[in-house]
Amino acid sequence: MGVGERTRVAVLMGGVSSEHDVSICSGLNVLDALDLDRYQGVPVYLGRDGSWSFGVRPPVPSLETGVTPTPATPSVAAQNSASAGGVLERLSARTDADVVFIALHGPGGEDGTIQAICRLAGVPFTGSGVLASALAMDKSVSKRLFVAAGIPMARDALADAETAPDEVLRRAAKIGYPCVVKPVAAGSSFGTSVVENEQGMLPAVRRSIVAAGNSMIEEFLPGIEITCGVLGGGLEPVEALPLTEIVPVGDGFFDFRAKYTAGACHEITPARVDAETTARVRELAVLAHNTLGCKGCSRSDFIVTSTGPVMLELNTIPGMTETSLLPQGAAAAGIDFPGLVDRLVRSALARAAATRDC
Repeated sequence: MGVGERTRVAVLMGGVSSEHDVSICSGLNVLDALDLDRYQGVPVYLGRDGSWSFGVRPPVPSLETGVTPTPATPSVAAQNSASAGGVLERLSARTDADVVFIALHGPGGEDGTIQAICRLAGVPFTGSGVLASALAMDKSVSKRLFVAAGIPMARDALADAETAPDEVLRRAAKIGYPCVVKPVAAGSSFGTSVVENEQGMLPAVRRSIVAAGNSMIEEFLPGIEITCGVLGGGLEPVEALPLTEIVPVGDGFFDFRAKYTAGACHEITPARVDAETTARVRELAVLAHNTLGCKGCSRSDFIVTSTGPVMLELNTIPGMTETSLLPQGAAAAGIDFPGLVDRLVRSALARAAATRDC
């Protein structure tokens, strides 16, 4: 890159997971937030079929209706091979980007897969590395690591397609009703439900298995739902952001609709909890971030119960939509959205320059 040239930032969005549409919204927001004096944004759209399109900006999907417009047909020059080899060759050549901003959510984007592709290509990328991403994506594995680190977690049991129905019900009975059934490796609350009794258990487990291959039956904890973003890691000091309190409208929980429909929930930053609870949640969020070795950013979700905060899970690629929680916490800390995007890009470049850990 010559003197005075802008840094090319390839923003990856879309993907093959159930969070395809959310990812597009995140990616487009990131593209629009890049400082045009410093950066040249390059949209990279990953289709549901696994195809890659460089330089193609997909239309904005409707998260409320779940309908995604058909992306514009890319030119022959912009359409890249769907093979991993073709993608690696193009990224390795640095013809499109000096750094990759990963805005892919869910399996294929948040689980270490795309991070491994970037690392093999030798191109810097935002966020956590391969191992931290893979660990965080698997709620069962990450939960065991968090428990070993001393982080309070909800009790759980696992089930998959091979688990006999009677055994599913036995495990659920040990956890107790109501309980939460969710996929072990998915995000945005896809396949997640609150189950009130035995009659609803097997259908809920089937839904979560369809979403991600296996299912977690987790203790339902009444309390205040809180989320805490964390920035930094690696070469940078780790900083916990102000907490956000999540209050879904009505009797529902913080499901996909509540997350991405305007007015479906109230998000209050800073959260309405006392100073001791705030400090404890922020401490636990940093501990979780460091336990997995996260870099760039993460967001951890908690329930503040009558006996204190209990962690639910950690996300290594939080949403970057208009209603997403990490940008809200950053704004409360005085970091606007363009500043947040800039910080994540600079972090990736600095880490690669200093350690060759790209």
